[in-house]
Amino acid sequence: MDHHRIRIEMLGVFLLALFLFTFGIWDQPAQGFDGRWWLFLQEMFRHGASLFPTTYGEPYPDYPGTATLFSYGFAQLFGAPNELANILPTALASAGVLALLYRLLAPFDRTWALLAVLLTALTTQWLEKSRSVCLDQMVSLLCLGCFYLLHSGEQLGSKWRQYAIFPLFVIAFAIRGPLGLIEVCGVACTYWALSICRAPGDGWRLLSKVLAHGLIGLILMAACWWALMQLAQFSGGEAFARQVYQMQVGGRLDESGEPLYFYFQLSLYRYFPVVPLALATLFVLRRQWSTRHSDDKLQLLARLGACGLMILLGLSVPHFKRAYYILPMVPMFAAVAAYGLLHPQRWLLRVRWFYLGLVGLLPGLCAVVLLVCRHSWQKHGYWPALSLPLMMAVFFGLQVLALHGWQTTRNAPGRRLVLLSLLALVAQWWLLVKAIEPAKDLQFATRGFVDQVEQLRGEDRGTLVFLNLGKDTWAVRYMMNLDHDEQPRFIGKDDLSPLASLPRPAWVILARKDRALLAGTALEQATLVFEGRLNDNPCLVFELK
Repeated sequence: MDHHRIRIEMLGVFLLALFLFTFGIWDQPAQGFDGRWWLFLQEMFRHGASLFPTTYGEPYPDYPGTATLFSYGFAQLFGAPNELANILPTALASAGVLALLYRLLAPFDRTWALLAVLLTALTTQWLEKSRSVCLDQMVSLLCLGCFYLLHSGEQLGSKWRQYAIFPLFVIAFAIRGPLGLIEVCGVACTYWALSICRAPGDGWRLLSKVLAHGLIGLILMAACWWALMQLAQFSGGEAFARQVYQMQVGGRLDESGEPLYFYFQLSLYRYFPVVPLALATLFVLRRQWSTRHSDDKLQLLARLGACGLMILLGLSVPHFKRAYYILPMVPMFAAVAAYGLLHPQRWLLRVRWFYLGLVGLLPGLCAVVLLVCRHSWQKHGYWPALSLPLMMAVFFGLQVLALHGWQTTRNAPGRRLVLLSLLALVAQWWLLVKAIEPAKDLQFATRGFVDQVEQLRGEDRGTLVFLNLGKDTWAVRYMMNLDHDEQPRFIGKDDLSPLASLPRPAWVILARKDRALLAGTALEQATLVFEGRLNDNPCLVFELK
């Protein structure tokens, strides 16, 4: 086995992936969930590092400050906060996942490793989150890193590698809170639970390993939680510590949220085709698991599949769910899915033909999607400044290459799978970077609205008021465009009396659909000074003199 060559190829996978995840990102506006992290980064850059990220000058309870500190370090390196500094920690983690996945599988089969990498990147949710801020992508790296250390430690007989997973538990907590530590610890426990019993007494020995890793995880969880509570009290007092508990524990365990099948439903589109392919492979190979003691590849496959299932099923139990929570399962399921495609049995052979047809035609399908979207985007003014002939020429060229690759790889199914998957990934990435992301920038633009309002406010800015607009949503989208600190007032629809006692001048922003709330208030006769769209929502601005 040429370990030196594998390391060089691993580095190549990492650098190419990092390019894909950062290309075209520098000063682009933050969109969606990234807006909150952009505000975190701005405030930390203005005021210095802190234990928790801040909004409106106050510590924010939902996350430790670790991820924002990473972005803060890159912003210091660049000399100013920008979107690249904001997303770079996630992009590095995502590229690290692909490189580590290749390193894990390449000693068995380079084709398997390449196809698993491509399937991971082809997963829509995974690719989109790799180009944004996503703590779960960092946890994904830690989960796969835990698996790799246990696997390589077992292969090499290295206890140190196996013990090195415990710092990953702490790092996962520092990045993602309790959820991160639970996922990494779950991977370790599942790995040992799928060990092979070769001699009498091995069952108890392996059970003790599972229990020991679970107990150590529980102890580290308690220690990390105690430390987090102490840091929370230091940062914001007892009230803030209670908010941290509610946001990171209590709020995630309540009975409101999504149904049990939520993540399985997402598997049909956001996590397609990796999850359906992996589950199908596990089902078809279920009769062979008893022979895995004599097949190292099958043993690795069983452990990867079990870890992916642990994440998918484990996170389906709590009612509070988010689409990106299960991202750490993707590279593990991608390895299983790639094996099923390369070594199809029974009806998996028909599944492989379906997959080949899908990726083989994906460049053409992307061209069709672009034309359909163009009609809708132009109608609403979201069509970005791109060259349609160039876009279509790229898709046409990729489609021609795909058809040529199909013809020239008839006797090499592994090469055909890798080649067509690679061309499909290029087409999907090109559509995302050149069309979808710029269109979203136009649709959810905020800077134009904010610049107009700030120009009206002038030097004597007065009081900025958000009426019935979310502190963590609409207001964040406004605040992230300011180059100064601001302490806005927030007034809910249930109590509008504070409108009468606002310091003047005051600038009140509300959604156009909520204008009826002004009846009988100090704003009923106020003059509308500006109307525009904030984050694709019609908003009104009133001045109280």
